Amino acid sequence: MADTLHLARTKFVPVSTRGETTEFEHWAWPYLLALPFMFYMAAWAHLKKAYCKARRLEPPKVNFWLGDGMSDSGAKIRDNAALSTALDVIYNYDFARPLGRTPFRRFVDVCWMRIRNAQAVRNRLIVAKRELRTVIRQMAKPGQPLKILSLAAGSAQGVIEVAAECVRSGIDVRLLLVDHDEKALRLAHQLGHRFNIADRIETKLYNVMQFSRNADIRNFKPDIVDMMGFVDYLIDKQAVFVFKQVHEHLRQGGYFFTCHIHWNAEAYFLRHIINWGMRYRSRDQLKELLVDGGFVDPQLETEPLGIHSVAVAQKIV
Repeated sequence: MADTLHLARTKFVPVSTRGETTEFEHWAWPYLLALPFMFYMAAWAHLKKAYCKARRLEPPKVNFWLGDGMSDSGAKIRDNAALSTALDVIYNYDFARPLGRTPFRRFVDVCWMRIRNAQAVRNRLIVAKRELRTVIRQMAKPGQPLKILSLAAGSAQGVIEVAAECVRSGIDVRLLLVDHDEKALRLAHQLGHRFNIADRIETKLYNVMQFSRNADIRNFKPDIVDMMGFVDYLIDKQAVFVFKQVHEHLRQGGYFFTCHIHWNAEAYFLRHIINWGMRYRSRDQLKELLVDGGFVDPQLETEPLGIHSVAVAQKIV
C-alpha cells in the first residue's frame, strides 16, 4: 500500500508517486464561504420539485438559474447524474476552455466545476490510479497475464490509463469491463484504441448486481476487481451481497478496489441542483460492509478534502 494521505491545508498538494508528481485539488475556502448561498439554491429547487410533484406537473427543467441554468457542464451532469457521462465531464473538464456562450456563463461554468465535490471526484481518481498501479506492479509475474475485472466500469478511464502505462512497461494486463450502459462501454473501447490497448479489452453489457451468473465473467478469474462509485447507490444489504460475489470470484491473494462518498456540506446541493442523490457512509461503515463481505482488514485512503475514500481489500481467506 502507498503511504497514507494526510488532509491538506493548502490549495494544491503535490504527491510523489514513484517518480511522477501529481497535484491534488484542495480549493476549499471559496466554497465553504458559498455554502449558505448553495443551501438557498438547493432549498429553492427542493420547493419547486415538491410543488410540481404535489400538482402532478413535470419536474422543473432548470433547478436554479445560476446553477444548472447558467452552467452548461452543470446541466450535462444534471441530465446524466449517477451515470458515467457525468463522471467523464468532471474528470476531463478543461478549465482553459470552459463551456458557455458568454464570458459570464463561462465564469459560472468554471465556478461550479470547482465545487469541493468535483475536486474530490478528481482527487479520488488520482488515489485510485495510484493504488491500482502499485498493486499491478506488485502482482505482475513474467509470462503470466494479470487480469482485471472492472464492475460498473463506465468508460473505465482510470483503469485503462493505468493498464496502458503498465503495458508500456512490459506488464501483460487484460481487462474485462462490465456495465449496463452500452454507450459507456463504447467509450471504453474508444479509450482503449486511443491508448493502444484495445486488443486487451473485453466488454460485457450486463447487470452488475448479478455479474456472477454470467459464464464469461465467472470464467475470467480476475487477479484484481475494480468497482468504483457503484456502492454509493446501494443499501447495506445490496453492498454486502456484491462484495461477497466479488470475494468469491477473486483469485486467492487478489485485490478488490472500491470507494465511497462521505457525508459533506454540499450533499443537499448535489441532490437538488444536479439531481445527484447518493447514500453517504463513514469510513468505518464502509470497512464494516467489506468485512461482512468476506474481506479482512481492508485499507482505506481518503483524498485531501475528506469527501471520498478508496478501499483496497485483499482476499486472504
